[in-house]
Amino acid sequence: MATALVIGTGIGGLAIAAPTRTDPGFAPAGGDSIMALAPVGYIDERKPQDWAALRQRAREAVFARLKDYGLSDLRERILFEETLGPQEYRDQLNPAKGAAFGLSHNFTQVGYPRPHNRHARYGNLSFVGASTHPGTGLPMVLLSAKLVQERIGREQG
Repeated sequence: MATALVIGTGIGGLAIAAPTRTDPGFAPAGGDSIMALAPVGYIDERKPQDWAALRQRAREAVFARLKDYGLSDLRERILFEETLGPQEYRDQLNPAKGAAFGLSHNFTQVGYPRPHNRHARYGNLSFVGASTHPGTGLPMVLLSAKLVQERIGREQG
């Protein structure tokens, strides 16, 4: 497990991980790596977004927050940088609307109305993850997997 830090920013929560703390293979010898995750929403054809501007805003927020933690020269030290936004998530990983965090929590998507983790027609098809019951966030995703695993275990005997 990587060292992680979760902090707030003007663009919402920001998660930062430093995977080389536990796996030096994430960077060249003597180097380091940092992964920052800044939620930016999802693709909504009815409300077009300027994803390039949002990407830059998120990037600047990451640098500003890391500077607060003492990484003031980070920009000059970057050897490789990759950014994934909703378009990349959609095109490469195939989540609906490029939503990295699954469905949002609005009135029609919480509790019982949230998509169930068993297919209504094909009872032997189960779903786990952020867009199914019980909800988003790593603890809920893990709980989703546990509930499905326990149900399958009971049914398979």
